[in-house]
Amino acid sequence: MPTDFANGPLDGVRVLDLSRVIAGPYVGRLFADLGAEVIKVEPPEGDDARRIAPRHDRGQSWLLHFSNVGKRSIALDLGKPRAAEVLLAFAAISDAVIENFRPGVAERLGIGWEAIRARNPRAVLLSVNGFGAGSAWSDRRAYAPIVHAITGLLRDRGQGSQTPAQPRIAYSDVLTALHAAVALLAALRMAEATGRGQHVEVPMFDATLASHSEAGNVLIDPPDDRVMNPIFDAGAHGWIAVGGAAQHVWVSLSKEFPRELPDPAPKGAALEQKAAARHQAVAGFLAGQPSQDAALDVLARAKLAAAPVITPKEALLGPLARERGLLVPVDDGKGGTRPVVRPPARFSASRNEVRGPAPRPGEHGVELLRELLGFDAERIRALVESGALLFPEGAGEDA
Repeated sequence: MPTDFANGPLDGVRVLDLSRVIAGPYVGRLFADLGAEVIKVEPPEGDDARRIAPRHDRGQSWLLHFSNVGKRSIALDLGKPRAAEVLLAFAAISDAVIENFRPGVAERLGIGWEAIRARNPRAVLLSVNGFGAGSAWSDRRAYAPIVHAITGLLRDRGQGSQTPAQPRIAYSDVLTALHAAVALLAALRMAEATGRGQHVEVPMFDATLASHSEAGNVLIDPPDDRVMNPIFDAGAHGWIAVGGAAQHVWVSLSKEFPRELPDPAPKGAALEQKAAARHQAVAGFLAGQPSQDAALDVLARAKLAAAPVITPKEALLGPLARERGLLVPVDDGKGGTRPVVRPPARFSASRNEVRGPAPRPGEHGVELLRELLGFDAERIRALVESGALLFPEGAGEDA
């Protein structure tokens, strides 16, 4: 394929994406943003992300767009032999294949690593799964909420509470996708240098724990039990988060504003009593400022990092996001548009951007078969009649 790096750092790279929901598809989305050609292979019923959504948003859901903008889609029933042959034909002309089946499923379908390598020795196969092939949990279904539980993330969010708190963000999926994207780039570099591909596995369990920045503290005995990164109720100015240990926050502010913040803790008081009194004093000091901006300014004067606690919607629609141009409108597939957050990395000599909407299931099947595999109308019709190919809506009877 011809390469135009100004169009994207990964221009000229072709990725065959067999994965569903978030962890695998988001790797493909990152590659598409960077200019790669990404072919999304869906089952006849479509990616599960089309249905894991509020009732009013099913089909072309926000979740689907999050992980699949900029791709083209072909819908194949991989339970049919002809479909597996078509998929391997695409693998033969691709640089990478992404899958997130449970270990062993791809092999049973005839599209595992050995089958792909036989067709294309240079191809890289990226397998994203829950707990690793060969592990005691290899056959278990893995979604972000489950991995959050088994990696300790839920207990960590609950801070020792007996009532764990499930986040509304698929942390494990996205963390795994980021690790997987780096791994896939590294494997592609090796393939380019050696002419040989390889199989790369990235389990969600491993990736989530590898991303635990406080793992070292968790493992030492006893762990550091300081109160970190306190949040203050600043009254009419809302909640304000401040970075650092609570003691550091108190010392920094009381040194900068000794008159306004005399030590409220009685001499000889227990540490917990001192900490509570000082926290309350800081909260009152911030609440007493004339505005939220003024409260943030006094924290900045004390060389403390701070920000107001706001909702995700407020952040996405707020002035900073507008200044950064973070929201990009794309066709929602339902006669309107929806916003998608643009990729964060900005290159001085290349494009990295949302390339288009998420596809409808099987939307590009006919054009992909014609354009990349050279199939004629008769061969495509035979695939449809066999049930291997979902006939894409609007393709016409003469497809």
